[in-house]
Amino acid sequence: MPEITSTYDIDRDWINRWRGANRFTNSNWIKFMPLEDQEMVAKLKGLDEEEAKKVITPYLEKKYQLNKEKMDEAVVKMTEYLNEQKAELFEAMEKLTRHPIDYALFTIYLTTLNRCPYGWQEGSIWMVDTKNPKFRKRNWTGIFAHELLHMQTHKYYENVEPMSKLTPKQFNDLKESLTFLLNHEFEWIDMREDIWYEDHQQIRKALEEYRLNSDKNFDDLIAFGCDYMIKNNL
Repeated sequence: MPEITSTYDIDRDWINRWRGANRFTNSNWIKFMPLEDQEMVAKLKGLDEEEAKKVITPYLEKKYQLNKEKMDEAVVKMTEYLNEQKAELFEAMEKLTRHPIDYALFTIYLTTLNRCPYGWQEGSIWMVDTKNPKFRKRNWTGIFAHELLHMQTHKYYENVEPMSKLTPKQFNDLKESLTFLLNHEFEWIDMREDIWYEDHQQIRKALEEYRLNSDKNFDDLIAFGCDYMIKNNL
């Protein structure tokens, strides 16, 4: 069974901020950030990697220094809790996708930005801590499950038909929409509800209606989703 470890890395963190400011990203996550972070996003727009590092590194070094105790505590608790939950999570994911969790290690990188990307080839996930202790554990589990489903979709479906027929944007939109399944297939696991991005409401609704009238086969759902995207020119 894969291990899960958590850490924080200032280089991983500033790259997350730089990419978030300059690349396509889902949702309007920026407006939920503190004002100082919104201002930093504006400063990073249009900068190359070297320029961005010079701008953001002093800002993050100060933030890390002020919050080191909280960050140290978060990575310890995050590692402990996710390892406690992983057997149930992996079992549910393998049952859903009908493919094994083929990783030896998942590395969680604590990020100071409320944007949580992932690296599916290496099994890395950026995860934000929550200020509300009541929802902390449910948030960690929900983020992990959400990104793990993305990883399974990349690993086993992205480069084979019918998903290989999709454009990169279509693949991304369908991949994001498929996470509605977590609210059904993982409902017995204590985790946050998987909410949707506004752009994906139509696709998620169509997928959910299909699921209600099918045998819940994940491959068939993907085939339906791909056909729906192409026919509707989404």
